Amino acid sequence: MSGTRTMITTGEMLASLAEHLTGFELADPVQVTAAVDGGNSAGTIQLSGGSLPELAAELLTWADTLDAVTACAWRPSCPDEDLVVLEVRGRLTDDVPVRVFGGLVDGPRLPGLVAGRRVALSWALLRSWALLADGRTA
Repeated sequence: MSGTRTMITTGEMLASLAEHLTGFELADPVQVTAAVDGGNSAGTIQLSGGSLPELAAELLTWADTLDAVTACAWRPSCPDEDLVVLEVRGRLTDDVPVRVFGGLVDGPRLPGLVAGRRVALSWALLRSWALLADGRTA
């Protein structure tokens, strides 16, 4: 399906997210939310984070199951400047928008990543972080 869905109910969104979670081999999220607000509706999946290699690998696995996917890192606008959030956004196979993220204390240092800012992440960088789990490099 192309384009943007117009109206979706909370039940439809949660059913879509549940179907996606059971239809693919994805790590269990720590939280799933459905925000239904007209044209701004989106599902949100929070991952446990754990370590940088684990989170990067989980995000890459999610990215492989989504359409129109992008990746970014951001720091919240709060005093805890050590927190870095890694995130992918895309669309489920039925066109429902979804945001998948996890936070890391003492996350990666990235140029331009200051409190309240987002920076785009390349797939190559995410893959190199995921490979750190095995002691390999890209």
